[in-house]
Amino acid sequence: MEHGSPSIVAPNSDGHGVNNTDGDNSDGSTRPPPPPDPNLNDAKASTSPSCAEKSDTPLTLQNEHWDIDVISSVGALRMLIEAVEKLADNTGDIPPTPPVSRPGTPKRSQLFPTPSERAAKRLSGTVHAAVGAGDVPAMQIGSPEAHPCEPITVDVSPHAEDISFQHAAIARRFFSKCAPPFSLRSYLLQIHKHCPHSPGVYLAAAAYIHRLCIVDYAVPATQRTIHRLTLAAIRVAAKSIEDNKWAQARMARVGGVSNVQLLNLEITLCFLLDFDLFVDRQIMAKGIYGLQNAARRGLGRGGMMGMQPLALHLPPRIRSGA
Repeated sequence: MEHGSPSIVAPNSDGHGVNNTDGDNSDGSTRPPPPPDPNLNDAKASTSPSCAEKSDTPLTLQNEHWDIDVISSVGALRMLIEAVEKLADNTGDIPPTPPVSRPGTPKRSQLFPTPSERAAKRLSGTVHAAVGAGDVPAMQIGSPEAHPCEPITVDVSPHAEDISFQHAAIARRFFSKCAPPFSLRSYLLQIHKHCPHSPGVYLAAAAYIHRLCIVDYAVPATQRTIHRLTLAAIRVAAKSIEDNKWAQARMARVGGVSNVQLLNLEITLCFLLDFDLFVDRQIMAKGIYGLQNAARRGLGRGGMMGMQPLALHLPPRIRSGA
């Protein structure tokens, strides 16, 4: 045998050996294998085989020090559902804060759009027209409370409104005019059926919701906010910690919103979190424990651990001449 690079002998269909060098494909090329596609028709193909060995039973945590590797995707999702639903029941209904200011004057293209612009707007704003999502059912989550022209970003100019006013205004994006006709449990389980995520995504989403609803009091957890809030948190968490993500059209369709609405919810959540999206194992474990603890203590009715109960009252305006 001649000296050189080692070869791999693999049997072909008729049983005879075929010499292939390391990294070569059957056609003789040296291209790497294609990356996994998370948008396969079979949604179960994107889940990790190791998840089957983990527990689907939701855990009732007694402290923030627990092993997140023992829970499966379904188990982590059920923990998120139970904590957020109970928190919303304790909070009750809180009306959204009015917008900070009236929308600015629309541009001429908004008043007199061209036929092609009108067609593109209808396509992007229709759930049923989501491209590449025809194999999943379209849910109807209802109309949002915020007007499309209301801001979704924070203005940092010298004459901008106070940051608290702006946060209260953009948080209106998570409010629905009416509570959806289905529970959060059925909503998120439907999303998981067609767009499953890893346990880390659901735990990271819980950490985001814990900050927004409990730590920062930016968004109240009510029956009119939790559907949009969890959808945005799961989507942002997936983009933050996963290499492969579901297509925007598919996620929007199964979530019951348009592509533009889903994007607006993601942007709003990022601004409310001040783009501090980093999560690690400790933050994940602490976030879901914080949600469960807040739900048990009834944060919406009297606060917990020395913190004030959730109140979306705008701070007093500071006059420029004061």
